[in-house]
Amino acid sequence: MPLRKLLTEKTYYHHFQPIFCLESGKRIGHEALIRADEFESPEAIFLNARDEKRLYEVDSGSIHKAIQTYVEVGFARKEEYLFLNVFPSTILHSNFQTFLDEIMKENGLDSQLVIFEISETEYVENLEKLSDKIADIKELGFKFAVDDVGKGYSNLPSIIELKPDYIKLDQYFSKNIQSSLEKQKMVSYFITYCKELNIQLVLEGLETTSEVDTAITLGIPLGQGFVLGKPKRAKEVV
Repeated sequence: MPLRKLLTEKTYYHHFQPIFCLESGKRIGHEALIRADEFESPEAIFLNARDEKRLYEVDSGSIHKAIQTYVEVGFARKEEYLFLNVFPSTILHSNFQTFLDEIMKENGLDSQLVIFEISETEYVENLEKLSDKIADIKELGFKFAVDDVGKGYSNLPSIIELKPDYIKLDQYFSKNIQSSLEKQKMVSYFITYCKELNIQLVLEGLETTSEVDTAITLGIPLGQGFVLGKPKRAKEVV
């Protein structure tokens, strides 16, 4: 079974995609994206893991390996942020905080460099319970982002209740934003909201210089996308 091999032999690895300050052009961090040769896509990995009731094992294992790689290649020494995808069910797992404490000590990593991106592909029934868990983990120094806003289950209540440090707008908003007044207006609302609540805003999916130029003109602080940097193995990014 591919999933069994992935877990027993830890055959998964990560590509890292850079995130930039759009105004200065400075690289501020990287998003770690899981890969496995046994599966055609990251989505297939997690779907299989959910079917086999091993989602926490895969998700936490991915986090562990991404942190190890991040430290080994020297991103931590440069104080660049590490953005890690995490499922709400993983955050709610009874062992998650202990797990975090152990791997941070093991790798000698400052928790303030780690930002967990809450996956909006998993429906959250109890936002209050998740919010309480996130608050507990924030006390340890970690930060949180609501990922893929504008896609999947993402909605305004989750942004309000979870009190994220970062909001990542889905690539829907960046595609041809230079020619869409509607997208520009909507993004401008997010910019105002984030400024007033001291939240960092990231626009994902930037693929052309025109999209980047428009994002800068609008005042979007952070950006991610192929035109800025494609996901690569860590040793190819440094």
